Amino acid sequence: MMDKNKDAFDSSSLIFFVLRWWKHLLIIGLVAAVGSAIFSGPRFITPKFQSSVTMFPTSASSLSRTVLARDNVSGRDFLEYGEVEDAERLLQVLESYNIRDRIVERFDLLDHYEIPEDARYKMTRLTEEYRGNINFRRTQYGAVEISVRDKDPVMAADIANEIAALADTVQNDIRRERAELAYTVARQQLEDLEERVETAGQQMSEIMSEGVFFMEGQSEMIYRQLARDISAGNVEGIQRLEENLEQLAQKGSDFEFYSRYLQGLPNQVIQAQNRYNVAKADMESFVPFKFLLDTAFEAERKVYPIRWLIVFVTTFAAGFMGIMIIMVYENLQKKGIINPKSKNPSKS
Repeated sequence: MMDKNKDAFDSSSLIFFVLRWWKHLLIIGLVAAVGSAIFSGPRFITPKFQSSVTMFPTSASSLSRTVLARDNVSGRDFLEYGEVEDAERLLQVLESYNIRDRIVERFDLLDHYEIPEDARYKMTRLTEEYRGNINFRRTQYGAVEISVRDKDPVMAADIANEIAALADTVQNDIRRERAELAYTVARQQLEDLEERVETAGQQMSEIMSEGVFFMEGQSEMIYRQLARDISAGNVEGIQRLEENLEQLAQKGSDFEFYSRYLQGLPNQVIQAQNRYNVAKADMESFVPFKFLLDTAFEAERKVYPIRWLIVFVTTFAAGFMGIMIIMVYENLQKKGIINPKSKNPSKS
């Protein structure tokens, strides 16, 4: 009974088990280590180099409104760092197909990734390669990091820097589309106001050419002179003054209207001019949406594959599987299911 328990203990003890089968396990480990070292080499796995760009997003405020507008409604400074939503917005732009398509065309990634033009799912394969090699993430300090892996270290650095540059280009293209619409509306408003000022000025000139200059003062002066002419019996003067009063009565209301109208227009024109200047600056300016912290440079050492890790994991996995298989073999042998032709290594 004690022998049976002792045998059971020996079979379940890992230390005694390894001691019995150490030669076999050593061979398994050596084969796995050598094999993984060979198959993880550059002949079988293409090494990749990594380059990164780190940048902080800017606040979502308009440069033109900060500089040209009299009041900053948003209350945000153009020079301050962006918040979480600004970083998320920047990430969405970086992950957009707009940037991806420009990078693919700029660096001819279909050829670089060795994807045939007549491949059945070439765009799917291209997208998988692109997403597998290019990664975007937000760091714990609110910055945005662009990481690019490639078999060519120069290509990896160039792609990372180009994506960082396109982040501004794409956002400015989007912003310019809306700015052009605002500019068109602001220009039309300004032109309409200027036309109204010119028209009102012409009407005033015509009225003044007919002898109407100042409604209240002019009418008061005419009545005074009329009183003098009446008292003096100047019939000709009275007739002339009555004609002037009749003309003043006809044109006086128009004079008052255009006079008040022209008094309010300058302020409207100034406001329209300010809106026009802001819209024009938004349309013509190129606004950076990031503060570039680190640019990408050519990596000197590969980051993939990590051969020592592959060798370690493969050797460990092979050893573990070897132990499991040998333990199953021993159990089947003890149950008489397997009758080995060779002797058990524990008896040799």
